[in-house]
Amino acid sequence: MRAPIFVIGYPRSGTSFVGKLIGTFTGYPSHGEAHTTPLLQHIIHQINLCRSRKDFTGAELIKEMDLQALKDININFFREFYLQTYGGEGFIDKTPGPTACNGWAVVKSIFPKACFVACVRSPVEVYESAVQKFGSREGDAANVDFVQLAEGWVGAMSGIEKLAASPYGADLHVVSQLELRSDPVKAVPDLFRFLQVPEAKVSEGVDLCSRSRDDVLTESIARPEYRQLDQLLIEESMKQRFRDICTSTCKRWNIAI
Repeated sequence: MRAPIFVIGYPRSGTSFVGKLIGTFTGYPSHGEAHTTPLLQHIIHQINLCRSRKDFTGAELIKEMDLQALKDININFFREFYLQTYGGEGFIDKTPGPTACNGWAVVKSIFPKACFVACVRSPVEVYESAVQKFGSREGDAANVDFVQLAEGWVGAMSGIEKLAASPYGADLHVVSQLELRSDPVKAVPDLFRFLQVPEAKVSEGVDLCSRSRDDVLTESIARPEYRQLDQLLIEESMKQRFRDICTSTCKRWNIAI
């Protein structure tokens, strides 16, 4: 089986369920939510910014620093941390969010054999799911910034697109949350083949997905398509702003909003 496995995607896109599904049939350990590699991504980003600065004109001490060595030290530190934590490269790292979706090159610098499972869901349903989870208990307006969510979703999807177009594209498998909930007979075997999970486990995986999706994925598993903006009870100005941000990305992914 392939390892290590990095599960990415925007929050509320099915990453938790997919991570548990993979863990059940690979036996690989996971901490549920990792959020470790984004720290390294930020560190390397800052090192790269420092290397590209043109405003150093004197004898600044930082000029004496070997920034490539600093980058290598951090990469080695994170690699050793993972290996010590999991006892090898057989593990699942689930970190949803735009940073993780755009950090595949950093992941590959740590683990050249790493593969990625990207979970994809309509931004409308992501918003609806976030409202249901983070809304106030009294039923007041949910504590969800729809513009921030829409822009974050676009950023995450852009990272997945770049990974697909990169030399590492063969190490990426995209899981559609819609397909997973409505047609697990197709989605699960495709995922297991990519991960090289033994064929004998496919039927068990389909069965687990079919039994779990009522509670884990959505209440309306019979919907043959994603919910759309017109079905949400939000102001028309919000809907238009959402369209302005997400439409071009949705078109590339064949997602109707």
